[in-house]
Amino acid sequence: MDPGALSAGSAVGGLLNGALDWRRPARVRLPWLTAGLAVPLALAGTAPGPWTLAAVMACAGAFVAPALTTAYLLAEETAPEDARTRAGAWVNAAANAGSSGGAAVAGAMAGHLPLTVCFALSGASALVAGAAAGAKKAGGA
Repeated sequence: MDPGALSAGSAVGGLLNGALDWRRPARVRLPWLTAGLAVPLALAGTAPGPWTLAAVMACAGAFVAPALTTAYLLAEETAPEDARTRAGAWVNAAANAGSSGGAAVAGAMAGHLPLTVCFALSGASALVAGAAAGAKKAGGA
């Protein structure tokens, strides 16, 4: 994976996200943003070369900052006023735990599975997270 392309895409995505006047609430946007991250990530393993991989990772990265920002907004919107700081800290802890745990699992997978499968599983995990956010939304909680 090209972390530079992912980071550059995230920076551009964050700037675009901040420039938009969102009409849909955060709990509706979050599953879509997560899916936007998951699809190119899952397809990255099919990239025929490093430049294509960098482009695909930049596309995936374009959804990282918007998804994280939206998760923080959702936590603030849904938490009681006296628990908003703690809710934001939980988002931060979950993102860090997911990142470090995902890196450990990806490292183990890369030694035993084809690269295309590793990327597909990484994308699938992001889709599961988005589906969980969507299920929470549908449940009205």
